[in-house]
Amino acid sequence: MNNIVIKNEEKIYEVRGTLVMLDSDLAKLYNMETKRLNENVKNNLSKFGNSTFVLTSEEYLNLRSKIATSSWNNYGGRRNNPRVFTYEGIKILNSLLRRDDKEIILAKIQKSFTLKNKDSMALSPVNTAKIKNLIYEIRGKQVMLDSDLAKLYKCKNGTKTINLAVKRHPNRFPERYMFQLTEAETKIFWFQIETKKINIETRGGKFNRPYVFTEQGVAMLSSVLKTSVAEQVSLSIMDAFVEMRHFLLENQDIFKSINNINNHLALHDNQIAELFAKFAYNTPNQLVFLEGQIYDAYSKLIDIMNEAQEKLIIIDSYADKTTLDMLAKVKCPVILITKHNLNLQALDLAKYQEQYDNLTIIYDNSFHDRFLIIDDKIIYHCGTSLNHAGNKTFALNKLSDPNILPPLLNTIKNIIKTPN
Repeated sequence: MNNIVIKNEEKIYEVRGTLVMLDSDLAKLYNMETKRLNENVKNNLSKFGNSTFVLTSEEYLNLRSKIATSSWNNYGGRRNNPRVFTYEGIKILNSLLRRDDKEIILAKIQKSFTLKNKDSMALSPVNTAKIKNLIYEIRGKQVMLDSDLAKLYKCKNGTKTINLAVKRHPNRFPERYMFQLTEAETKIFWFQIETKKINIETRGGKFNRPYVFTEQGVAMLSSVLKTSVAEQVSLSIMDAFVEMRHFLLENQDIFKSINNINNHLALHDNQIAELFAKFAYNTPNQLVFLEGQIYDAYSKLIDIMNEAQEKLIIIDSYADKTTLDMLAKVKCPVILITKHNLNLQALDLAKYQEQYDNLTIIYDNSFHDRFLIIDDKIIYHCGTSLNHAGNKTFALNKLSDPNILPPLLNTIKNIIKTPN
């Protein structure tokens, strides 16, 4: 039986942000040559994936300064860069070896990895750069979110631990140290969080208004929390706040310039929007499509529909699946007023509404002609049903008389309120 001892996990190292063991140390544990161990890997390399890799020359040099020379003994004096294995890689290697005691060996290795991982978590410094990404500006103050602080301080019960600590010491947390976001601030904050791909803590599937802590509030919080990392994490957070302040001070001229540029861009956007509004709906007032111009008619109708930005109303008593195909290309809400007919199958309509959520259908039999109404502002009279456009010669007219649209819109509103 192999008597295995990995003293103080000294032969487990951190490389590329993960814990690994050297091939020579594993070979010694399994009582085999390093060369033979690596041959097993090379013959089954596809099974390992990223769970094993050869150190670069730089990694090799950095690691050698931390490793006792005994770790290199199995190399026979050669200076080849060693291969290392994550725990997952060791498990795969273990499955390839033929040894009666390999499961005992693996169990002891697993225990050593677990102990090493706990030591690394307790001793490794908190990444200040990561903390800076968790600092936001709200109400002109730099603050941190309660759920982010709960993770950094390793609170077992999340924000509940923080809230309980605050409730026990209410006098230590005035509003200048800690405050709860309003609903409006929460919505804005939610979009910021989404952009940064950071998860906000939710409770029961419902997003609650979070609490945020200023720099002074974080310092006070660390004094009342009793976690194993509170003191160390607090120092890292304070360093992050200081670095953030220095960064803002050093780059304040740049931020002012960016703010001025954004103001100018906003002004230009408004001016451009006004110009587009003036030149929107530029379809000629009268169009005639000859028999056979099916695609031209179809394309023009799609273009007209897509002029709508807020709402499109279509009045067509003979709507069918072809009509639905056209409406699928419209990006704004659509109200379709049609009459009950066999052309528009209930199944087609049901399938459409399963995928698209832009259509409201109203059944009414009081219209003879076809109309398209854009944003309650522009009205087109169509001489044919949409599904037959181009089959025969027809006209498409933009009605310019301002007295036509209001009564028609009023009629439509009454139909929508009291559909047949």
